[in-house]
Amino acid sequence: MKIKIIIGLLFIGLISSYSCQKEYNPSEYPFKAEVMGANLDCGIYQIRITEGHDKVESILGKSIGTNIFIANNLPAELKIAGLKILLDLRKPIPENNEIGICTAMGPSYPWIFVIRGKKE
Repeated sequence: MKIKIIIGLLFIGLISSYSCQKEYNPSEYPFKAEVMGANLDCGIYQIRITEGHDKVESILGKSIGTNIFIANNLPAELKIAGLKILLDLRKPIPENNEIGICTAMGPSYPWIFVIRGKKE
């Protein structure tokens, strides 16, 4: 009788742990960010990395104390200021015109290229 109770509790525990897991797959979307709106100089949306900034720096190189980036290729459905997003990114390739021209009238932020993204 005790074995049936223990097995039943283990079964319930396993079901509970699987049902509480989110869709977030860190290998597919390794970064969390917040959309900040269109950059005034470039007109391209900028984002603030909220989780994974160290890994972003390992991809792009050291940035000057900021976690704000110009997000080239951000999907249209994610261009909502204040939206929390999950994304995958890479370093832009200048030869593919993945870095635009800004007026340099405001703060200068590094560029990233969004591979894929979705709402958090």
